[in-house]
Parts: sequence; C-alpha cells; structure tokens
Amino acid sequence: VIDAITPTYIVLCACVVLAAILGAGFAGRLVGFNFIESAITAGLCMANMGGTGDVAVLSASRRMALMPFARFSTSIGGGFIIILCGVLVPILYDKI
Repeated sequence: VIDAITPTYIVLCACVVLAAILGAGFAGRLVGFNFIESAITAGLCMANMGGTGDVAVLSASRRMALMPFARFSTSIGGGFIIILCGVLVPILYDKI
C-alpha cells in the first residue's frame, strides 16, 4: 500500500478534488446556489468514499444539515462516474 503512494498519485488526487470543488461550485453559482455549499455537497461529497465520506466532509465543514443533499450527490455521482468510466476506458485503452 505504501508503494502506491507516489508523487503522481498525490498530484492526481489533489487535481480531482480541486476540479470537483471548482466545477460544482461554479455550476451551483450559475443557478443561484451558495458557492461553498454547492462545492461541498455536489463536488466533495460526489468524490468521497460514500456515506462515511459524506459524514467526514460535512462534519469537517460544520454543515451536517446538508446530509440529504450529500447523500443524493453520492448516489447519483457514483453511478455517473461508473457509467462514464465504462464508456471512456475502452476508447482510451485502444489508443494506448
């Protein structure tokens, strides 16, 4: 497990988290939502480790009242990522 933690892995994780925060925050802002709350529920809760990750993110940000929205984001976001990976991996794998 320790061998898997490389500088590339850390940079990749940081980029995913940053992109999730900024993308969800600005998308939420476009439709009139609070930037921080949309970044937390739609961005971070979609990119975390499920229900336990939702609790960790929301308790760290002191916004436990957003739990229903975070749970919805986790369910929809997780399914979307699985479908997206299922479509993109065969396309990208052929080019390697």
